[in-house]
Amino acid sequence: MNITINTDVFAAASVFLGVDDIRYYLNGLYLETGENGARLVGSDGHQLAVAKLEGSFPTSSIIIPGSLVAAVKAKAKGPEKVTLAFNQGSQKYKKGVFEAREITLTFGELTTTAKELDGKFPDYRRVVPSEVDGITSQFDPKLISRIEKACTVLGYKSFTGIAYNGDKSALSVINDGFLVVTMPLRAQPIQTSPAWVQEALNNPADIRKAA
Repeated sequence: MNITINTDVFAAASVFLGVDDIRYYLNGLYLETGENGARLVGSDGHQLAVAKLEGSFPTSSIIIPGSLVAAVKAKAKGPEKVTLAFNQGSQKYKKGVFEAREITLTFGELTTTAKELDGKFPDYRRVVPSEVDGITSQFDPKLISRIEKACTVLGYKSFTGIAYNGDKSALSVINDGFLVVTMPLRAQPIQTSPAWVQEALNNPADIRKAA
C-alpha cells in the first residue's frame, strides 16, 4: 500500500520518538491505517504525539524505523509530501521468527528503503485523556520544548500550552489533527526559600560588612 503524508506533520510527529531507547520499537513512528483514516504516532515513553491523517486505506499497522524518519526534514522550500510504500497487514512471524516488511520512503528526489521495527507499540488510545481535571502539575522543561518545536514545525508562532491533569497525562491540542500527551514530573519541589535569602533581604547592612 501507499500513503502520502504532509511533510510538516511527519516531521512534527518525529520530534517525539525515542532515541537509542532500549525499547527499540519506540525508536520509530507507528503508522496505523484503516478505511476511516490513519494515525501517525511518536512516543519515547514520557510523551506521545498523535497525528490524524485523512483518507481511506487498507487496514494495516507498521513501525517506521528512525533511519527512515531521519531522512525527512521540514523545510520552508522542501518537498511538501512524504510517501511511504509497504505491504499492507500487520507484523508476521514464521516459526517464531519476525518477518520484517520493507518500507520505501520517497521524499522529493530521495528514495530510501528500510525494514520495519519489531515490537508492540504502546496503545495510544489508552494514553490520550478524553478530558482533564485542571489540577496543576510540573513538567520536564525538555518535554515542553518539544511541544513548542512541534508548534513551530506545524506553522504556529505561539506555544499551544498544556491542559493540566494532576498526576495523570496532560494534554496539548496543537490543532484538530495533532495532539501531544505529556507525563508530569513526580518530583516534590522544596516549598520554602533558603534562610540565607531572607537574611540578605532583611539585613542588607550585614551583607555589605561581609563584602
